[in-house]
Amino acid sequence: MNHTQDGQTHNGAQTSAPVLDVPERKIVAVDHPCILLSLENGLRSFGPEPNFKKLVEESQESQALPLWFRPDNPTSKPIVSHHASTNNILLKITVPRRTGRKRKRGSNTPFSEDSSILDTTAVASKENSVGSVARQDRPRTILRRLQDNPHDYKAEAVGMIRDSHRYRGLADFQFANTNTPFITNVAEHLLPLNFSKLQQFRLEEGVIANPGLEIIPPPHFTDKVIGFNYNYEQNPGIVDQGLDDEGETRLINRQGRNKFSYGHFIHHDAFPAPENPTRVDGEAQKIPASLMQQLRHAMEKRPIWTRRAIVNQVRGNYTESVLKVALQLMGYQFRGGPFRDAIVKYGVDPRHDPKYRQYQTLSFKLAKNFVGATKVPWQTIRRGQVKSYSKNEDPTSHMWDGESYSTDGKLWQICDITDPFVVEIIEKAPMRPECDLSESGWFHRGTWQKIKAAMKAKMIAIAKDRLGSESDDPLKKGYIYNAFIAERLAAYPDVSDKPFSISLEGLLRPLQDLGLSRRRRRPPTIRGRTTYAANPDNPGGIEGEQEAGNTQWFLDRDEDDDNDAEALSPGPDWEHMVSSDVEDEDAMEEED
Repeated sequence: MNHTQDGQTHNGAQTSAPVLDVPERKIVAVDHPCILLSLENGLRSFGPEPNFKKLVEESQESQALPLWFRPDNPTSKPIVSHHASTNNILLKITVPRRTGRKRKRGSNTPFSEDSSILDTTAVASKENSVGSVARQDRPRTILRRLQDNPHDYKAEAVGMIRDSHRYRGLADFQFANTNTPFITNVAEHLLPLNFSKLQQFRLEEGVIANPGLEIIPPPHFTDKVIGFNYNYEQNPGIVDQGLDDEGETRLINRQGRNKFSYGHFIHHDAFPAPENPTRVDGEAQKIPASLMQQLRHAMEKRPIWTRRAIVNQVRGNYTESVLKVALQLMGYQFRGGPFRDAIVKYGVDPRHDPKYRQYQTLSFKLAKNFVGATKVPWQTIRRGQVKSYSKNEDPTSHMWDGESYSTDGKLWQICDITDPFVVEIIEKAPMRPECDLSESGWFHRGTWQKIKAAMKAKMIAIAKDRLGSESDDPLKKGYIYNAFIAERLAAYPDVSDKPFSISLEGLLRPLQDLGLSRRRRRPPTIRGRTTYAANPDNPGGIEGEQEAGNTQWFLDRDEDDDNDAEALSPGPDWEHMVSSDVEDEDAMEEED
């Protein structure tokens, strides 16, 4: 049909859209959350006596309409609609019915049956019934009808829809009472409110304690009615690399780990040890030769290093990404165990030879990061506590001398300990016949816990400026001395395979005025008597005098001690007093 600029055709017909009058009617729309194949079942979901009239009545408060997904189950809980103001128009479109026959347009060939039309649609059309129910208003069928009858359909505006009731909330969990005789009995005899059925209601006498005992469900399982908005979005680091051989889009994560992944990070009990890096292409080809030469020379001197220790041997400024790749080309790392996070030379397995016990690592949690307490990102907090690896400000930061320590790492090796007090414990430590893969390596667990406890106690004393010198005369109150630590640690055996940890309560007793004491744990009960495992606190005074310990077997209360301290001394059956539920209060944390 050709149109002119004034909206008239050549034969004078009007080309503008028709104008429909919208009558004033109160129409409220209810958006049912289900696909209604049956109008009867859809109405039943609103309850036995739904009050639709209240939705169209003028009211100051917005009304709600409950809906049950399982109307036949009396224990199911409904979801409630919420009111929404809308500005929609309800249209009634009348389309001539289709006979279900078709033929090629413009031809006089016999009609053939249209298999694409559902029988229900044809039947509904023949009866002139509403076709927008039971999914009979298929868009494909309606569009075909409009195309076949461009001048015979009718459109009528029924009215404005200014109020809608929608179900957008989350449904509560439903209690399945299929195999619950008690609830079924209640639903059958009490809920109908029929006197004859009430008379038939009976309860079984006695107490039932068999498995599968029925428990009356709570009124609500959850109070969450609004779904959480996850705000999903694409990773900004993913880029489109075109199509692959199969025609699929290739997405590459430019920030992925594979770009800098060249080494091995194995579990402490994984065998065999890696012999070579995973690959030597990509960024590995861009590592400066001077850096690789320095790292190879360091590995020849010593086959196992901490990251901090080996970087301290490097001279020159290199970016952290370059160091990360270079170190992975030099050696592999363990995820846990006695050599945790150490860089081990490829082809060397320290779990097979006790000579490598001097390279075992000790990890400490030096400070607690209270992320979220302030409006500071965790990255900023972390950067403020960890120094850069490439500055070489202190080439001896990986050493432990017992008088000071650097906070640019949390990992130390046995061979890097120069503190005479700790070195004496290490030198006197008996050799373990087999390597303990999960914890102490070639040391017995008793000795290993002593080394960790002594270093941790001295770290805290150094941080609080309360580490005393052996030359102090007289000894200062409130200070920690090596002699005091040695006296406390003497209560524990070196050779012990029992899983235990030494509590810092007793070792930090002189610092109790600083408020470092932790919450006391419930002691284990052994043979009807209460003992306190791995906590050899002497009954010292409030100032923390370093006195001799009690010589009794079990723990005694000192009534004169204001702090209710415990005293423990070893006996012939000390192993029975060590309980595995006494955990290390200072959790280990992986070195970055």
